[in-house]
Amino acid sequence: MSADDLGGGGFSFPVLDQPAEAPKKIPLTAFSTVTDRSGSAAKSPEAPVPITDKPARSKVPLEKGYSQVDWLKLSKSGADLNGLSGGSLRRDITLEEVKKHSTLEDAWMVLRGKVYNISPYLRFHPGGVPILMKAAGKDGTALFSKYHPWVNADALLEKCLVGLLAPAPEAGAEAQAKPASS
Repeated sequence: MSADDLGGGGFSFPVLDQPAEAPKKIPLTAFSTVTDRSGSAAKSPEAPVPITDKPARSKVPLEKGYSQVDWLKLSKSGADLNGLSGGSLRRDITLEEVKKHSTLEDAWMVLRGKVYNISPYLRFHPGGVPILMKAAGKDGTALFSKYHPWVNADALLEKCLVGLLAPAPEAGAEAQAKPASS
């Protein structure tokens, strides 16, 4: 049955000869462009848009035994990672108290109202210890959300949870707490 037998016209596709040997695969790179060769679209004088290289996230080589898989194993091991020696979580931690925990050996950080002891995690952090220490003793929520919006900190640092941050005292409450001086 031919195309004419089906009501005329129709589509025809050229048959290409098969190459003697398989062509080498050329990887698609950032310098590749896609060109419309159909002829149906109006010719565009536009030049291809160059792809800008985004700077890669800065990661540091981790010591052997300090990968994210190793962190997962440690967090599931039952080790005391929050520093409470099995005690119950606290609910009254002030930002003033968090500020006192800003050393390599004793580093706390606030993330979304929760206080974490990040000391055990420092060497496992893919960005390195120094960048994490910039948030030690502080509320790191804004920085964490900026650089790691896809990371579930609650799951990652679950065993490092010390407790909840106490609500900040209101300005009026502070004034009432201070005795009037005469």
